[in-house]
Amino acid sequence: MGKRAVAGAVAVLVGCGVTASCHAAPAGVKSTAPAAAQASDTAAAAEAKAVRALHAWLDDPQPGTLTISSISADAAQKLVTSRQVSGRFDPFATIASLTGTLNVLGSGSTVQDPLSVIVLNGKLYWSIPTKEQPLYPGRGWFESDLAAAQAADSEHSIWWAALGALDKVHTDGLSEVDSKTTVEYTGTVDLAQIPTAAAQLKRSAIIETAGTTKVSVDLYAALGTGNLVRITYRLGLQVSVDATPTANSSAGYEVDMSGLDAPVKGTPTPVVQPTPSMVAVNGTGDLYQLMLF
Repeated sequence: MGKRAVAGAVAVLVGCGVTASCHAAPAGVKSTAPAAAQASDTAAAAEAKAVRALHAWLDDPQPGTLTISSISADAAQKLVTSRQVSGRFDPFATIASLTGTLNVLGSGSTVQDPLSVIVLNGKLYWSIPTKEQPLYPGRGWFESDLAAAQAADSEHSIWWAALGALDKVHTDGLSEVDSKTTVEYTGTVDLAQIPTAAAQLKRSAIIETAGTTKVSVDLYAALGTGNLVRITYRLGLQVSVDATPTANSSAGYEVDMSGLDAPVKGTPTPVVQPTPSMVAVNGTGDLYQLMLF
């Protein structure tokens, strides 16, 4: 079933598995509240619990798998650029090691580049694309300072502020995350309504190309326990290869944190900062503007 088709059933399932135990009424005894009102109350309680689980995670953020996806369309150049990187991320220490690809689709041709990202000591490093390497002989990385993406008067990014400002979600259906059945909850936060984000909005390339300040947030809670297993935030175009620009938006961005309730198996590979001689500091990029820290 699709998400909307199971929405009604989810309210009941959530009530049994997440917020309370379900007991059948004794024979011949009727409930004093209409069934529809009971289901609504149950869904509201589960939705409130999902928000509380998010805020609890923000207070004590656990490591997981971070995936950053984006797509941008250049109508004049007839180019579509997509990017996805994924890997282990510790939001408490702000340490990440991600790998993926950068794809540029032009008129009848596609260029695919491997893309590596390292986050360490307040810096984000990303590998220099193949076509740009001749311009930086002997160098392998560009660098961005995460401090440039902080919210005002805060050590965190504007995305941390956005998640903290989320106070209401609605049940959006059943999903599967890491082989677990989960309930998906969706809400929206307007960055323009968060005072600490105001300065970033004025200079953010992400906000300009997305054409919006409204961030869609999805929370995934395990059915039965209510444990938060995944957080996703997105803005701009739908992140897919068939996305097309609109009057206000020429790019879309999605950041996903999953595996939040899964213990790390084994000892994670240490993240190593590139040596200064390998870094070209004057690279231009926007990945640092998407990081959750």
